[in-house]
Parts: sequence; C-alpha cells; structure tokens
Amino acid sequence: MLSSSGLKEKTQEILKPFAENVGSLGISPNAITVAGFLLSALSGILFGLGNLFQGTVLLALSGACDVFDGILARTTKRASRFGAFLDSFLDRYADFFPLSGLLYLGHSTGNELLLFGSLFSIAGSFATSYARARAESLGAECRSGIFERPERVILLLLGLIIGYPAETTVILAVLSNLTAIQRLICASEKLR
Repeated sequence: MLSSSGLKEKTQEILKPFAENVGSLGISPNAITVAGFLLSALSGILFGLGNLFQGTVLLALSGACDVFDGILARTTKRASRFGAFLDSFLDRYADFFPLSGLLYLGHSTGNELLLFGSLFSIAGSFATSYARARAESLGAECRSGIFERPERVILLLLGLIIGYPAETTVILAVLSNLTAIQRLICASEKLR
C-alpha cells in the first residue's frame, strides 16, 4: 500500500542530498542493509529481555536503514542485483527477530495474547513475502495486498510506542495473514 502511494519517491527526493554525502564517504548500500539487519536482531534480543523501549528504538533505526539502503543505492548508482537479493533476504530475518523476541517475552511472562499474536504475525509476514516471490518465480506478479512490510513495521512501532504490544501483534497477525491470502488469490487467478 505505501509502496504504491508515491511516498517512496518523495522520501527518496528528501533524502537524496544525505545519501550523496553518505555515498561520498564510501559507505555501501549493502553495509546499510547489514546494519539494519543487525539492529533488528538486537531489537529482538531486547524485546525478549523485556526492554521494550530500547528495542523499539533499535527497531526504528533498523526500519530507517531499510528505507535508506535503497535510496543510497539509487542515488549513488550502486544498485545491483545482489544488493536487491541481499536486502530481500535479510528482510526476512529482520521480520523474524523482533517478533520472535516478543514471542519469547509473551512466553516468559505468560502473556498468551502476545505469544500467539507474535507467532501468527511471523507466519503471516513470511507467507506474504513467500507468496510474492514464488508467484514471480512462476511468471506472475502478485504485489497486491493491504499490508506489506513497511506497513507491518510501522504498525509494530506505533503499537510499541503507545504501549499495546500484545494487541498490536494480534492486529498484525490478522492483517499480515489477510495479505498472504490476497496474494494467494492473485496467484490463483494469474497462474491458472
């Protein structure tokens, strides 16, 4: 949804001067991608330990890296097929770590809503991404769906900031799995 809103292009234009400066320092887009992945992993550890504030800050920084790596690649003309693959590959881990940290927190505190909301959010985020990738490998484009990765990260951040992690994971689980089903329907229409 956000991907088709024009927000990506506006953000790229705003951050282009910053990307040029970062690029002139020799920092590669892939380094930003890896940094975002590491920040996401650390956020998951902090969530698991019950440090929601610190984990949320790192998750926000990870999300910023996820936005910025592509802008840096396009601005500095360093976009590559491997960079695109690396970004998508590490995004799956970046989806997993924060939610698994919340899942562990739900388990350790006996919060079953947080535990199951996190579990089904992981399943939904993976199914959404897999449905698109597999459909594309078979020659069909299925980018449809109401809740892609940017929306998932934003919802999770907002829910953590306002202090409703369990309820947020339940909403995230419903919307991410609904998106996976939308992509399944898209694939069934295009691949028959």
